[in-house]
Amino acid sequence: MGKKFRAGVKILDKNYKVGDVVKIQTIIIHRMDTGFAKDKSTGKRLPQFYVTNESIYYNDQLICDFELGVSASHNPKIKFPVKITGPGTIKVVFEDNRGNKQEKSIKVTPQ
Repeated sequence: MGKKFRAGVKILDKNYKVGDVVKIQTIIIHRMDTGFAKDKSTGKRLPQFYVTNESIYYNDQLICDFELGVSASHNPKIKFPVKITGPGTIKVVFEDNRGNKQEKSIKVTPQ
């Protein structure tokens, strides 16, 4: 499958309760090669290698789906709002153009 990448997810707001809208932030530690850069030692172009999709689930229900492309920056960071409907889990699934997948989860614990 190729190289793995690292990813993370966190809730930026503290002390939230059911009904609140909180900010969620994700980050993908990924090179995001466009296919135009060259290897300095060989002069050959580096193949494209980028994140294609980020899907967000709240208690296993898809709530958001981001499509990324070759023009996304290295280590893309995405912030988005989520309405807290109760305790549970937010799961983020990242996928790149080589079929690599990474999944990260965070517990939702309203006050």
